[in-house]
Amino acid sequence: MKRLLLIAYRFPPAPSPGAQRPGYLARYLPEFGWNVTTLTEAYAEKIEAPPFPADVLHVRPLGWKLQPQLRSRVVASAGHPTSALRVALRRIKETILFPDAAAPWLATSVKAGHEALCAQRYDAILSTAMPASAHVIGWILARRHKLPWIADYRDPWAGNVYDPGGPVRKFLARFLERGVIHHAAAVTTTLDGFAAQIGHFNRRSVQVIPNAYDPADWAAIPNAEPQRFDLSFTGTMYDGKRTPDLLFEAIAQLRAEHDPAGEAARVHFYGRNLLNIAPAAARHGVSLLVRQYGEVSRAEAMRAQRAAAALLIFLNMDPATGHEMGSKYLEYIGARRPIIAFGPRNSIMRGFLAKHRLGWFASNVEEAKDALRGAYARFRSGDFQVSVDRQDMITARELAAEFAHILDAITGCDESRTETISQMRNAL
Repeated sequence: MKRLLLIAYRFPPAPSPGAQRPGYLARYLPEFGWNVTTLTEAYAEKIEAPPFPADVLHVRPLGWKLQPQLRSRVVASAGHPTSALRVALRRIKETILFPDAAAPWLATSVKAGHEALCAQRYDAILSTAMPASAHVIGWILARRHKLPWIADYRDPWAGNVYDPGGPVRKFLARFLERGVIHHAAAVTTTLDGFAAQIGHFNRRSVQVIPNAYDPADWAAIPNAEPQRFDLSFTGTMYDGKRTPDLLFEAIAQLRAEHDPAGEAARVHFYGRNLLNIAPAAARHGVSLLVRQYGEVSRAEAMRAQRAAAALLIFLNMDPATGHEMGSKYLEYIGARRPIIAFGPRNSIMRGFLAKHRLGWFASNVEEAKDALRGAYARFRSGDFQVSVDRQDMITARELAAEFAHILDAITGCDESRTETISQMRNAL
């Protein structure tokens, strides 16, 4: 067995979509000849074990004891994420921390990774980002220990529309990325659009390995039948960059028209960075229909998904983000509930949902009202469970097989083991 050091800012059981891809790699790569040690952030004071056997190095960022206190004080005093004080504090944080907010974790992770690589033999390094700090760690450790390194992008680095930095910061980020990624033995990403953007900027080939879903995740989650027309969202609003206004306006109009879909709808939010939910609900007069639960465990979020009549996805309405899919839809597919997604008209998710008959996509109020009516009709008929078409989707085990193939190639895997692994892949 060869050994991989996997660098991921989030890792199971962290309740974050970004934790799932590295979690699948750690869980299934051993089936293809690769033992995995994961270097990840200790995101809470008490860390729970992953829901599968895993070798994990939890690393505290610099100043980790002060972060919860500072965060709670900022939220208490600054209120809404778009308030002047919070915007100013966010700008200060973005200026000080480079390449991103995970910079305090970068400093301690390089030391922890170096110690791990000195303690035993490793054959390769794989970093998955965002945040970009994960790639910087991978680059430093790969250069220091002369190991082949894969840079896996779940989102773009330079040119990312969510990068709030000014011209100078963006220039430095582009300069750093091009210098860092030049040394990667292989570069991967999740979407064709990302591959074109990343490959063009870094002047190199990029291999697409889509995000995956794992049927095993749902083995312990009961397939509860929804009792009410509950609409659930599990995720983050990215400090107000995504909003529920289109949904709330559609519900308000349906209720004004005495449409049963609007009158029956109840909306549930699970996750962090949801401070824009209550103000939006108040603007549209639907506050009594909306409940927030804060950040919960992934298992609790999955139970909520199974109990819902439909699941919600909110995308950035900027047309420049039309190529984005994220990974939340894959978890929703595992829940087997219809999806209502909101985003720009040119979103690739519009065609994806229609092609696989997974739900509805709305870019304006009329489309949102039609989606709610359609979801309510399905709920009333008892047809609330969608079937999963495997086309264009891969399982977590297949995801690991794809990465194993690249790892074998960059490490010069011997032919006999390559044949064995090939047979295992073909059996999937």
